[in-house]
Amino acid sequence: MNHRAHQSGGFTSVELLLVLALSAVVIGGAVVSYGTIVRSQPSVSSAVTVPLGIARMQNFYGLSSDTVNVAMAPQYGALSLAEELREQFVTDTLSATAVFCLPRDSTNTWRPSVIAYNPAVDEELDTPQKFRTHIIARASVPATLYRDYRNPLNDTATVPQNASIFVLGYSKYPGYLKVNAIYDIDVLRFTGTTEPNGIYASVKRYADSATTTTPSMLNYMGGYDVFFAPSVPNPTSSSQWATDGFTPLFITFERASRLALRETPATIERFKRASERPFYFIWWPDPAARHLGPVANTLASSDPRQAYNQMAGRTAFMFTVPMFPAL
Repeated sequence: MNHRAHQSGGFTSVELLLVLALSAVVIGGAVVSYGTIVRSQPSVSSAVTVPLGIARMQNFYGLSSDTVNVAMAPQYGALSLAEELREQFVTDTLSATAVFCLPRDSTNTWRPSVIAYNPAVDEELDTPQKFRTHIIARASVPATLYRDYRNPLNDTATVPQNASIFVLGYSKYPGYLKVNAIYDIDVLRFTGTTEPNGIYASVKRYADSATTTTPSMLNYMGGYDVFFAPSVPNPTSSSQWATDGFTPLFITFERASRLALRETPATIERFKRASERPFYFIWWPDPAARHLGPVANTLASSDPRQAYNQMAGRTAFMFTVPMFPAL
């Protein structure tokens, strides 16, 4: 009569040793791979004290100091913050009724929670230019705060360095438009003998706080900043990196039906390409980039890409945003 050998449910010492040996190989390989990845990343420079001034610090962040400490690019801590802000921006714009991008030369001093609007009297706000005209007339916004500007290279005007993105939503306040969020993009150049030479770039989100129950001014809710050193190594003067910068921050593509207006200069017409829904290309400065040095652009003036071709490959933060996402 044959008897089956009784087998316990545990592991033998040989099996345990084999598992431990394999685990050591796997963990060792992971450590080597991680070390290779870390060493292959560009080194990150030390923090820089940027003299933004009390007025800017109060305006940007609600702080009373006159300087901000920020790491030089490439900066991967700021990159993670930029990724978080990207997700928030996509969420904000997907649920918006309208998005209006307005260029600026100076600091944004107007961040309202609501904007007066009477559809029976006020003009339809179907372009950023009409939105700008409306807030000047109805909200007493200074005409110099936001530029009356329709894309770069249409004329000899300088390209605005900063921008504000107004994200409007459904309003529960009769006679008012609701501003769900404002994104301010500021690119500031520092060249003084006592200043760190380079460009301070920031993207900031302003929205209602969690405790807000009535319309008010929007509050700073987060963002990211980074300092870009000159693209020219060891420059002896600011003129050597004078072409460093980050423009345009956005391009507006208008409805093709607006070609019937026959506007001048003719270069404005090249951006009337949207069949039904106008939209924007929007770019944010990339904390992972080393500098903001210029990129060659050789396209013809009849091609709309001439206005933004130099932005290719400069940032991982590019957005295509409908002007009226809810439509």
